[in-house]
Amino acid sequence: MAKFWLTPESNEAGELWLDGAQSLDMRSASSMEQKTTELFELFYEPVYRYVRSLIGLQAEAEDLAQEAFLRLYTSLLDGQTIGNARSWVFRVAHNLAIDHLRRASHLKQAVPEVWHVSEEQLDAAPNAEQRLIEQERHQRLRRAMMRLSPQERYCLDLRAEGLSYREIAEVLGVSVSSVNTFLSRGVKKIAGELHE
Repeated sequence: MAKFWLTPESNEAGELWLDGAQSLDMRSASSMEQKTTELFELFYEPVYRYVRSLIGLQAEAEDLAQEAFLRLYTSLLDGQTIGNARSWVFRVAHNLAIDHLRRASHLKQAVPEVWHVSEEQLDAAPNAEQRLIEQERHQRLRRAMMRLSPQERYCLDLRAEGLSYREIAEVLGVSVSSVNTFLSRGVKKIAGELHE
């Protein structure tokens, strides 16, 4: 079985690497479980938010995010070498969410609750005119998000979770230049809609 090391060092993107060449022997299931638990604590919330932004359903997003970490644990037990643990987990979670949408015949992207105006947000505006302006701004943002292609939306959501362009490319299985293109187009579409 391979040896793995969760390096305490992280680069500027906050990446953690599982490296088979290091000295920590992780043959035991308890060591694997401990390292997977550490990764779960570090990355669960952003993975969950990203999956929820894709499928729009809280309970299913929780299940899919947890499944991604279960697959990480299983892969490590099987001796698989994993490079960047963060992008690996996001990629698995992304694929699980896309499969979920396909199985559920949800061909249309759900608008996540993040883009809906809540009563609390509207009540926070000091007067009726400002509440109306805030509601209109949120409606424009929702329209802009609906105009995005799936790839543009995935890239924006992953970037919002702090992933680097390289990590986004790994998650989506595209080139870094494609990520740059998708992000640029997405930002232009949103800016165009908000300034109309």
